[in-house]
Amino acid sequence: MMQKSLLRTVMQDQRNEIERLDGIVERDVFNIGLSYNGTSAFVIKGVRRCGKSTMLKQIINRRFKDSFFYFNFDDERILGFDVEDFQLLMEMFIELFGDMKNVFFDEIQNVKGWELFINRLLREGYRVFITGSNSNLLSRELGTHLTGRHVDLELYPFSFAEFLRARNIEFSSGNYSTQDRATVSKLFNEYFSSGGMPESIIFGNSAILLQLINDIIQKDVMNRYNVRKFSELRNILRFLMSNVSNEITYRSLSRNLDVKSENTIKKYIEYLQETYLIFEVRRFDRKLKRAGKSPRKLYCIDNGIILRNIPDFSKNNGALLENMVAVQLKRTGTEYYYYRHESNAEVDFLIPEKREMIQVCYELNEINMEREIRALQKASKEIDANRFLILTLDQEREISRNGLKIEVKPVWKWLLEI
Repeated sequence: MMQKSLLRTVMQDQRNEIERLDGIVERDVFNIGLSYNGTSAFVIKGVRRCGKSTMLKQIINRRFKDSFFYFNFDDERILGFDVEDFQLLMEMFIELFGDMKNVFFDEIQNVKGWELFINRLLREGYRVFITGSNSNLLSRELGTHLTGRHVDLELYPFSFAEFLRARNIEFSSGNYSTQDRATVSKLFNEYFSSGGMPESIIFGNSAILLQLINDIIQKDVMNRYNVRKFSELRNILRFLMSNVSNEITYRSLSRNLDVKSENTIKKYIEYLQETYLIFEVRRFDRKLKRAGKSPRKLYCIDNGIILRNIPDFSKNNGALLENMVAVQLKRTGTEYYYYRHESNAEVDFLIPEKREMIQVCYELNEINMEREIRALQKASKEIDANRFLILTLDQEREISRNGLKIEVKPVWKWLLEI
């Protein structure tokens, strides 16, 4: 059982943090949370340090400043907080701040049985906002005890538009002057290599990207799943980040990493995906059974995380650009795949719902242009599509080939339009 004096101190300290919140970048999805009026729990999910807590505090400051309870469970002072302590927590809230009906909980999945407590609050008429950084725990527990009583929002590191906002730059339209293009191109180069983790961008604290990996491995994987081999798990993660955009299979990873069990590799990857740090893109195949057995591609949620932890990867500009496009497609909630023709020609991203194909090429030249176009042509004969894109670092033109109209566009421009 938690001590009342300790809970009181933590509550007051955490409340003071909200009052000191200043100069925060407004997220693209902020209004979704701000305007939420439903009776279900509003759940903000995403990788550690991507801004979930800050967004929660922004919602409080903008809408509930005089009527809220807030508690962050990712606080070392409350180690040992148990499900039985929730009742004491609510009693302390009411004792200190009065009877309020808006509650905000950070990283509540750290407490086993939390979903039962949230369910009780909803039955009692509370408006509930929570954050979490483990997709499996959240989904499983919400699905079991809060079926139909939660609305989810996934938060990511800064998009390029949010990155520009952090630099106090906004463009009012898609018509860019020469000066605009020069400015945005320069800033894109910074975003390309530094990524979009808010603390790193706003405070220049790139060291957090090293610590983040250790925290995720230790807190989100080892502690939750009783994994004991820190070095083995870290080596697998580093290998995956070193191979973003490449096709992988559990068998090939087992051989390359000298891990005997393919099942162990599979479990490790599942655990890491649950932390939102990495995610997979599957090969498109109309035969679902065959699609499930095909190699997958893995991507990392942020370029800055890759480069801070794998410095040598800076040479792989094409893979980094492709990683950035994969993250943006995921950010928009789009269902997408990669496509490989029987001739081995590959299309980087296929978006069936939009009937769109995307190739990513750092620099389009005479050597690689035919390969990129040929893959689009072959895929277009098998898959119905009406838009064809080749995204590059800074080139822009239109290519017509055998009835196919292909847009060549800078990634930065595409990022601001999508």
